[in-house]
Amino acid sequence: MEGYSVEITSTTNKLVIYASKLKEKKFRDQEGKFLIEGEHLISMANNIETIFTTNRNYHNEKVMVVYTNEVVLKKISQVEAPQNIIAICKKITTTIDYNKDKYLICDGVQDPGNLGSIIRTCLAFNIDYVLLSKGSVDIYNDKVIRGSQGAIFKINIAYCDLDDTLDKLKANNITIYTSTLQSDSVNLKDIKKIGRFCLIVGNEGSGVSTTSLNKSDVKVKIAHSNSIDSLNVGVATSIMLYHFDSLKED
Repeated sequence: MEGYSVEITSTTNKLVIYASKLKEKKFRDQEGKFLIEGEHLISMANNIETIFTTNRNYHNEKVMVVYTNEVVLKKISQVEAPQNIIAICKKITTTIDYNKDKYLICDGVQDPGNLGSIIRTCLAFNIDYVLLSKGSVDIYNDKVIRGSQGAIFKINIAYCDLDDTLDKLKANNITIYTSTLQSDSVNLKDIKKIGRFCLIVGNEGSGVSTTSLNKSDVKVKIAHSNSIDSLNVGVATSIMLYHFDSLKED
C-alpha cells in the first residue's frame, strides 16, 4: 500500500507476528521476504514493502508505514537493542550474466559476519557478481546484511551450482583463481597482471571444495608468517581483491 500509514501497538497483531517470523530462514524462503533494521540500511534498500517505526514524524510516500512502540519493535528485531525503524523487504532476484569481467565465488563460506564483510569488500572493488555455492550461509541472515553495511543492495548476488557455473565462466574466457594453501599455489605477489577473472574463496575450516581445485586455472595464496596457519577468509579476500585491483591488463 503506497503512502499508507497505520498504527499498531499489539504484539499479537497478524502483521507483527508475520514480520517476527521472518527472523526464521525457512519462513524467509517461503515468503521471499526478509528484515532490515536501521536508517542506514533502509536508506540503501530499494525493495522495501513495509516499515515499522516509533518515530511518528517519519513519512514515506512509497511504502506502508506502521507507527508502533518499542515493545513491538523488540518482538520483530533481531538484535538486543533495537533501532527505532525496521523494514520488511522483498528478496532480490538476480540472473547471472557470464559476460562481465569480475566475479567472486564463496565456496561454502558459512560465517555470516565473514560473508557480510566479503560482500562489502566486493562492492568496494567493483566486483560484478558475488556467487555463493550450495552450503554457504543465507545472504538474508541478519548478521550478513548488517556486516555488508548495505552493500547487499548495491551488488549482484546469486546462489549457484558450482560445477555448472565454473564451466560457464571458463567457456566465457574467465580465468579462475582459487585461494588455497596447497603446495602448488603461487604467491599472490607473483601475479603481475590480471584480465577477466573469478576469485574463489573457501569455507572457514575446510577451505575450497574439490570442484574448485579441479577447475582452477591458478591456485593462489597469501604469504604470511609461520605464527598462524591461515588468514580469516574475509581478510584474505580483501587482500587479494586489493592486489588484483592494483594490476593493469596489458
